[in-house]
Parts: sequence; structure tokens; C-alpha cells
Amino acid sequence: MPYNADELVAPPWLNDEFFVNVMRESNNDPTIELTSGCALRPGTNKGDHYASVIFRTTVSYRSKRFDGVKSENLIMKTKPETEGIKMDMLNDNKLFAMEIDMYSNTLPEMARLLKTVGEEYKYPKYVYGKLEPRAILILEDISDQGWVMSDYIGTLDDMKPIVKDIAMFHAASVMISSANPNFVAEHSESMAELFLQFDKMIVKGFGDLKQLTTLYSEFAHFAKPLEAFHHNVSTFLYALYEPSKTFQNVLLHGDFHYKNMLHKIDAEGRHTDTVLLDYQICSWASPAKDLYCLLDMIPTQEVKNRHRSELIYMYYQHYSDLLKRMGFAGKIPSLLELQIELLRHAGLELFNYAVFTPFRYMDNDALDIEAFLKGEIENPVLHDPEFKKLMHAELTRFLHQGTI
Repeated sequence: MPYNADELVAPPWLNDEFFVNVMRESNNDPTIELTSGCALRPGTNKGDHYASVIFRTTVSYRSKRFDGVKSENLIMKTKPETEGIKMDMLNDNKLFAMEIDMYSNTLPEMARLLKTVGEEYKYPKYVYGKLEPRAILILEDISDQGWVMSDYIGTLDDMKPIVKDIAMFHAASVMISSANPNFVAEHSESMAELFLQFDKMIVKGFGDLKQLTTLYSEFAHFAKPLEAFHHNVSTFLYALYEPSKTFQNVLLHGDFHYKNMLHKIDAEGRHTDTVLLDYQICSWASPAKDLYCLLDMIPTQEVKNRHRSELIYMYYQHYSDLLKRMGFAGKIPSLLELQIELLRHAGLELFNYAVFTPFRYMDNDALDIEAFLKGEIENPVLHDPEFKKLMHAELTRFLHQGTI
């Protein structure tokens, strides 16, 4: 598999001196010494992620506090050092600060709360994080423990661990906010501006849909509604990331898609467990954002079409049950209220179709991701019969339900 170009050569400061200091600090042990050099490897395959630069290494060390040698597999996220869209996204340290706080504080507290009711919320162990002099997050690399990436999820059963994970994440965040009056304010950063940095990709996505309305007569009646929606898309995104006035807010994962999770898969190919990754853009808002990602960005279209209502029902059952078991004292919304909230935010589903669905039909290994994110290359699937059929069906649904 090809790797991301910016992960082929590690920056010189990621050296043995750096790693021995990391291990000493993370273990609170100044006697640690490396027993061999730390060889860095590319962290991900090409197309697996679109922000930060990721490396892996194995650190072998000894200490006066124990006999023998210990080894730890690490994965680290750093800021890009070459100009481009990644550098623009991570120009300040907000995303790194968010993720360091999530792994060092919020996720452990979520796991503690869920453990009190017999549930286990898994996440990679936090090892080290700093914003200065260079932003970096280091986690335990769990890829050698049987955790693997997967493609779009092809069965309802394989969706079940994912649904439960996001329900646990949301429910635990509600419990934390009810006990910590500062939690909401600490997570009130709107992520709308981050998405609007991809304005060229957004323009391109909606432009392609509008192009369908001029090329094919069966799409012609969508032209004006699409134009009106696109005209107001920035207002829509800002509103989406504001706390809801109509529904119980949660801490959003925010970047909830199939490449930001790892799975345990048994000998028959069934997904038995899932762990979520990449907590960079968490924010306090309506769960609708994550739930449309659950529907649009994780399962195959066939699974979504067949089990859409069941997936939301499954989520709600877990979410409401967890809040009851953890002793939530507030009002738990009904399933009907959740469905109404999703309808209020249905424009997000249209946004996902316009901007992200083409990725399903592309060869990510061959795709220049940065050029695509900038809207600089043609959409290679615009005339794909399957893509056209899907878009016509979904645009019809959006028109009939009042989304456009």
C-alpha cells in the first residue's frame, strides 16, 4: 500500500533523545534508558486520513526500577511541516489541544463512569502530549493487538459495536456535563469554521450536483432548491454547531466516519468489537451531527437503506438505557423527539451526500486528496450510473421532506 508523502520522512526532532525523554516523563522514571534506536515508520496508508502527520515506532528501554527490557509500540500525531491544506487546518493548536485533553482527561472519566454500570469504553492509552515547542500527541499503538481498519460496514450486525460506542460516548458526556458546570463551556468551540476551510470542496460538491441538473432532464427540477440550499450552507453549518435549543445536547465526536475506528474481526469476518479514534473536533451540540455520520459515513448504502430506522432505534435504546443506569437526574428525550431533531437537521445529510459521497466511488490510493479537498480535480464519478441513481433517489427524498 502507498503511504502519505509527508509520512515518508520523519522530522529530525523525532529522535532517540526525544523518545527517551517521553518515556521518562510518561512513566515518571528518570532512570529510563533506550536499549536500541527508535526507527520511525509511516503511520497510515494513503487516503486513510486528511489531517495531521502520523508516524509509528517501537521504543525498547530499561530502567533501574525493573529487571530486563520493556517495549512499547507508539503512534504519534504531529503537525505538518510543509505548506498545504493540512498546515492550514492545524495552523493554531486548537485541534491538538482538544485531542490531548480528550485522551488525558475526558475519555478516562467517560470510561470510569461507564465502568460503574458494567460497561467498557475502549480507547488507546494516552502516553504523551505537548503543544510547545512542537505540537504532538503520542498514544499506544494498538494495531498489533488485533485491531484493524475496515471498509464501509456491510452488515447490520457489524454496525452494532459502533452504534453502542457512540451511544456510550454521548451518554457519558451528558453525565459529565451534569456533574461539571464547566464542561460545556470547555467544549463550546464551533467546528463550522473548520469545515468552511474546505470551501472549494463544498463549492465543487454542490456544483457537481447542480451540473447534474443541467446535464440530465430528470434532475432539472432540483436546480433551484439545490441553489437555495447551497447559498445558505455556511449559515446552516454555523447553526449546526450551536447547542440545540430543541434537544438534549451531547459531546460530539465530530469526525465520526469509517476510517476513524478500528475493529476486532473474528475468523468468520464478523466485527466483534470497535474502538473509536481521532477526537480532534469534539464539541457540544445536537447529536444529529454524529448520527448522520453514523448513517452516511460508516455503513454501505445498502445497509443504510435497509436498516436506517433500526440503527437510530438501536442507538436510542443504548443511549437512554445508559443514562438511566448511570442515574441521570434530568429528562431523557423520547425516540420521537430524537427523530424530529434529525429531521430538523436533515440538511446535514444532503451536505454529506454532496461533499463526501463521491469518495465511495473513488480509488483513494490513486486520488490526490489535497487536490480534491481544494476542489481542483474533476469528480470522476459524476456520470457513474450508480451514483446518479443514488443521487436522484436521495434528492427526491430531500425535496419531498422539505429539506430542499
